[in-house]
Amino acid sequence: MKKISVIFLGFIISILFAQPSFAAENNYNMAYSTIFPDNYTPPKNPKVVYLTFDDGPTQYTPQIIEILNEYDVPATFFVVGNTGYTHYMSMILENAHAIGLHSYDHDFERIYSSREAFFEDLQKIDDIVFDETGERSMITRFPGGSSVERGATKEMMKQLKKDVIEKGYQFFDWNCDSADTNGVKSADSALSKIKAMEKTSGDIVIVLMHDTKKITPEYLPGVIEYFQELGYDFKPLCLNSPAIHHTW
Repeated sequence: MKKISVIFLGFIISILFAQPSFAAENNYNMAYSTIFPDNYTPPKNPKVVYLTFDDGPTQYTPQIIEILNEYDVPATFFVVGNTGYTHYMSMILENAHAIGLHSYDHDFERIYSSREAFFEDLQKIDDIVFDETGERSMITRFPGGSSVERGATKEMMKQLKKDVIEKGYQFFDWNCDSADTNGVKSADSALSKIKAMEKTSGDIVIVLMHDTKKITPEYLPGVIEYFQELGYDFKPLCLNSPAIHHTW
């Protein structure tokens, strides 16, 4: 009887001093490891900026990675598959940046023609990323964003947003835009756009840029220095990052 009491007491103590947060933390890291596996720690600073680049890789991607490395800040690249530079995808991961799925060829009309067409395209770019890097990504960005009006209907996007979440993905829009593919012609103008939008973005900022544009490496140092001066932490996006979703 005494032996049973000791065992029971030990069981009670083990419950009281258990660490239930370990499982949650471990799952958090496992989800992150589908994008970038090394040494993730949740940010303590409430002000976090996520630098994101769409539509590459291109000939400008290595230069952008070099700049990011010089400042020791991570970023996320939402990639496409119909370029001659898909071999740079491995460079992205090797330099501690994250890869997200964007599309195979950014053909709005085809991609949004049906749910089947959308997921066929998503699988195609997923397979290319895996072939180039050996990793599968579970984060994505809709071509044109989740409020895209070209090639898609409101009903289609509402359904696709639900579908990708149900399939285990997370999608990310943005709340800060350089407009480097939307009329901005100079590095100074792109940086000014980002500074103006940051003022209304709050403590979580996802910046939209493109590694398809020559001006992007020109304005990127200014973007990094701006957010550093404001006291932001820089993080890559992962499955459990705060998601900004556009409404439509």
